[in-house]
Amino acid sequence: MTLILSIHPVAQFGAILLAFYAAYLGFQRTKSLHYNKTTQFLRKRHAIVGSIGLISMLGGIAAGLFMVNRYLLSPDMGLHVAVAMILLPLGLFGIFSGLFLYLNPKQRRFLPAIHGINNLIVLFLAFAQIITGIMAYLRYVL
Repeated sequence: MTLILSIHPVAQFGAILLAFYAAYLGFQRTKSLHYNKTTQFLRKRHAIVGSIGLISMLGGIAAGLFMVNRYLLSPDMGLHVAVAMILLPLGLFGIFSGLFLYLNPKQRRFLPAIHGINNLIVLFLAFAQIITGIMAYLRYVL
């Protein structure tokens, strides 16, 4: 059982690392648009890595809920679950706004800014999930 419950945090950490890399790539675009720095924006890589990261995190929410209900018989996961439920709509917005921006390339400022701010909030909350997840893992699994 410990092995099965250990898959979720490892997979989520990998998804979060991918999301941080996508944020780094997105920041290159921000530097060129808003700070007049000449940078190369790897648009396709940003879209692929960001999509994989966000979809993996959303899949991790579903997997986490399943594993808690199946193996831990619904212990009080409190803040960890609450943050996951906040992440759900933000992650969906990040995926769909990014898909729209990728499929409809134009000079824009507002939607890319909202997309970036949304996904920075996702990263901040994902970091909080690491902390609450470690506490839950220590309490319920180890």
